[in-house]
Amino acid sequence: MKKWIIGLVVVIFIGIGLYFMINAKTYAFDDVVSIDKDKVTSIQIEHDDERVVVDKKEDIQKLLKKFSGIQLKKLTGSKKETKESYWIRVYENEKQMYGLTFYDQSFLETYDGSKTKNRISEYQIVDANQVDMGQYIK
Repeated sequence: MKKWIIGLVVVIFIGIGLYFMINAKTYAFDDVVSIDKDKVTSIQIEHDDERVVVDKKEDIQKLLKKFSGIQLKKLTGSKKETKESYWIRVYENEKQMYGLTFYDQSFLETYDGSKTKNRISEYQIVDANQVDMGQYIK
């Protein structure tokens, strides 16, 4: 009986440990968003009633480089209530290939137009290297 209880306790602790290890995993932006940086022809940023299109190759590369530094954690529950959102559309030859939505600089929702299933994923931004999207809308 003692061995059975000890075995059960060990299994429970291993299960709890695995749960926390899986949920604590962080990802780099480039690992979860498969944008071919060389094929991007423009990026459209929308906030409230304002819209900006970034179409210079140099500016596109700078913006995508800033995105690549973001560390993300897969969001399993619902997002907290947000006040501000920025909608970003990434185009290749005038065709929208990817959509990104930043919520309060704390959450990121991705939309991959090339997939047929699981197109939308949600992440929490977990690092201090956040991109200030407000600088692009002026």
